[in-house]
Amino acid sequence: MKTRVFHLDGKNINYVASEVATSLLNGGVCIIPTDTIYGIVALDDRLEAVKRVYEIKKRPLSKKLIRLIGKLELIKRYTDQEVPDRLKRYWPGPLTIVFRGKNGESIALRYPDNEFLNALFMHLGDRAIVAPSANITGRDEIRSCKDLIDEFDGIVDVIVCTDRPPALKASTIIDITDDENWKILRQGDLTVDL
Repeated sequence: MKTRVFHLDGKNINYVASEVATSLLNGGVCIIPTDTIYGIVALDDRLEAVKRVYEIKKRPLSKKLIRLIGKLELIKRYTDQEVPDRLKRYWPGPLTIVFRGKNGESIALRYPDNEFLNALFMHLGDRAIVAPSANITGRDEIRSCKDLIDEFDGIVDVIVCTDRPPALKASTIIDITDDENWKILRQGDLTVDL
């Protein structure tokens, strides 16, 4: 497989987002910058692509994947819960919320605030992407374009690099599946005031 590599600058965001969207819509797996760190992404409704994400990361199928959404109303597709008023001020932003899913399992959703992701979601419409960190499970997150290419060239369809340094930490994850007992599962750069 030939991996296409793009370098984001202030002028090509829409073009690169369009190229990534085309790849994803065709069942591709891409590495992109997110609002926190780089992620390995696929459309969540392309099951073969989601399976590839698991294989590329060497991630156990028992570990669920975070989904990124481009519109707040998309949470209704996955959960009957609402975003609690106390957490609305953090969305869009680097907060992943674990909801009770409609299928009886939990589901982790993030509504990011990022210019590239906003452009990507404009091309994807009402679709969500799975977006775990761009690394092999158990290894550190990859933060440089060179390291991403060294690790994933020929394995993913597209790699998008940026000169913007990634966040120091991944998103903060809060579990609200129990209405009375919220839990912070991972502390990221964002501090949530409960």
